[in-house]
Amino acid sequence: MYVVNGQETPVGPLGGSLESLVGAEPAAAAEARTARTELAVGVPCYLGGIAGVVVGIAVLSGPVGWVVLGVGAATAGTGLSLMGAGFTHAVDAVNLHNDAVSSVPRAAPLGAPSR
Repeated sequence: MYVVNGQETPVGPLGGSLESLVGAEPAAAAEARTARTELAVGVPCYLGGIAGVVVGIAVLSGPVGWVVLGVGAATAGTGLSLMGAGFTHAVDAVNLHNDAVSSVPRAAPLGAPSR
């Protein structure tokens, strides 16, 4: 969930609408695009790799089964790595956006003493 102007907005597991939420800050938007790409590749890669491991263990036997198992494990590992990187870029996008928003000077509320 991401909160903008007091409204909660779901971002989704693939970083769906994050770029539009942080788009006001170019560096944050770039991080959001990177996050979306890494998650969009990493999640299917991971799921396909796990399926390969299951097929290698359950269905196939002999050398072919070991090859399928190894390729599935490598693919799942790559997908997991991309998912971790994508999540990290999503957090960075939010942090960059929040830093840019908090550094904008704001007027003091009426009646508040000035600093």
